[in-house]
Amino acid sequence: NRIYIIKKQRGFCTKQVASCILISRCKLLNRKRSVILKRTGKIIAVIISALTAVTAVTACSADYSHIEGYSDIENARKLYASLYSAELTVTDNGTGAVTQELTFCYDQNDKLSYSYFGTDGNTKYYEYHNGAEFNYYSDGEWHTLVSGDQNYVCYNRTNKMSMTDEGMIFIKPDSVISSEVKQTADGKTITMQYDVSKLNSSMSSQLGLVGDLDSFSVVYYLDKDGYCTSMEQTGTATKNGVRSKVDYLMEISHMNDIASVEKPEVPDGTDNTGNTVSKKDETSSDKSSDGNRAQ
Repeated sequence: NRIYIIKKQRGFCTKQVASCILISRCKLLNRKRSVILKRTGKIIAVIISALTAVTAVTACSADYSHIEGYSDIENARKLYASLYSAELTVTDNGTGAVTQELTFCYDQNDKLSYSYFGTDGNTKYYEYHNGAEFNYYSDGEWHTLVSGDQNYVCYNRTNKMSMTDEGMIFIKPDSVISSEVKQTADGKTITMQYDVSKLNSSMSSQLGLVGDLDSFSVVYYLDKDGYCTSMEQTGTATKNGVRSKVDYLMEISHMNDIASVEKPEVPDGTDNTGNTVSKKDETSSDKSSDGNRAQ
């Protein structure tokens, strides 16, 4: 259970803080985490589904104003990237299982603290960063890296963690074949149908886990202020002649309402796959003379 200190409102903005998962995510911190994953010798990548791992790239020079709701989605993406803090949850509606959880907040120096959990249904992975120490859970225990350690990473407003950036709200406008906007009591919903032939062609490497898409649509739920509060991706995919249903829901809550992030709770005595293990007497830091850093 996480403890939240509630003190921020959505409109909160100061010079210190304003400069303050799923679905559009193929990076999952892979730029810097990949070396750590190789070093552990474990497959602890947090790929919950190819459809929660797609990076949305919008061509700046293209004009998509003809797509109904497109400007609303682009605005919601920018609003998400500007958040001081939030909680993001991804649920596989087919099983009811939560596959990703992220809680994050920036401090007054724009350093990011976050708590992360992810699973593909078999492997579980945890991370925690307090702005100074980078912690990851592997082999039944926490490992801690600090500045100067090999593979140490840290994030801020300019060097953003990908799950805190606008790409988490998926849109691929060049593949949209129809869209519909409906006004609701709380804001609006935008439904976009996608051309699966274009998605299969442009995202073949990401879709390898689920196969070829047969159908795909995204429903975006925006509040009255234009913030995306949830996004649901549904469709079907075929792999090796077997068709399966795809249904993932990403929810964004506690926007600008989190002032501190707690370390995630991990069941005692279990490894990343839920098996019982014994604790080791190893040190958790891995010092390196080359001191590779990400500032």
